[in-house]
Amino acid sequence: MLLHMRLLVPAFVLLALLVLVACSTGEPSTIASTREPASTTITPTPSAQPTPSAEPTPRVTMAPVVLAPTASPTPVPIYHAPPYMVAIEAGHGGPNWFGAVGYDADGNRLIEKDLALDTALRLDELLREAGFETLVVRDGDFTLTPFASADYRPNMIAETQARVDLANAAQADVLVSIHFNGAVYSSLRGTETYYNPDRSFGAESYALAMFVQGELLGALAGLDHEVNDRGVRNDAEVGGDPDNAHSYLLGTNDGFSPSLMPGIISELLFLSNPEDAARAAEAETRQGLAEALRDGIAAYFAWLSQRVPPPTPAPAPVAAPPPAQCCSFSLW
Repeated sequence: MLLHMRLLVPAFVLLALLVLVACSTGEPSTIASTREPASTTITPTPSAQPTPSAEPTPRVTMAPVVLAPTASPTPVPIYHAPPYMVAIEAGHGGPNWFGAVGYDADGNRLIEKDLALDTALRLDELLREAGFETLVVRDGDFTLTPFASADYRPNMIAETQARVDLANAAQADVLVSIHFNGAVYSSLRGTETYYNPDRSFGAESYALAMFVQGELLGALAGLDHEVNDRGVRNDAEVGGDPDNAHSYLLGTNDGFSPSLMPGIISELLFLSNPEDAARAAEAETRQGLAEALRDGIAAYFAWLSQRVPPPTPAPAPVAAPPPAQCCSFSLW
């Protein structure tokens, strides 16, 4: 959930400052502009998905414990042949980290952590059926760290670090974080995808974000939902350490071991908007969004595979020289 705040300053009097706690990875700022790497040209046309295997590929499971911080900031290898692993991070979780809250048309309460988990588990199944390997960072309503209700920010940072460490330890090829949005103003609605343009793999993260955003918009249009494209955006708007530009999940904040692979934060719909919330409450919508995420991820890896350099051919074996001919002598 992003922070949407406006400072109204009449002459000489400060009237109000509205602050909404961020849902994604920190306190957002709407100051930063969206940027994309100038070096990358992408045609977001989904390509063929990996050939489905007879049995779904296994999910990588790891115990929900805090791992040691990543020892090296070296990114995982990006350009390689399949198989590919997707780390799926369902935003928030546990008794004290709810995320955004909204209500459906019948007045039932919608909680971001629950909807994000439901969508993540749907995506996990779809990806494994398509032949991908997956790491589900949380597959239940829990956090990996003791997340007390007090001291929200330190707890949020420690929990995000634990989730990043899991993805790094698994050497996942991409990190996909699933969220539902919220805002002070209920009129705000739509779909947006965040990435970090300032990492060494910023171009690849941008490609992933573009493919996913395009598929999400198409899926919502197919469900007859009024689409509002809020675009592919710089994750500096999500917020992290005030002294650093980017989110904890995707950035390189001080005192934090960063994620080592291309990644995105996908904000699917606004729970604070009645129309978006009504759609998010529908299982059909969440299934459609999960399928769109799968298709965007598959399109990214198809795009990536076209850039994998061909293997260097092995040198041709050198023929052994013929054995030396010795002289023959005749007594005649």
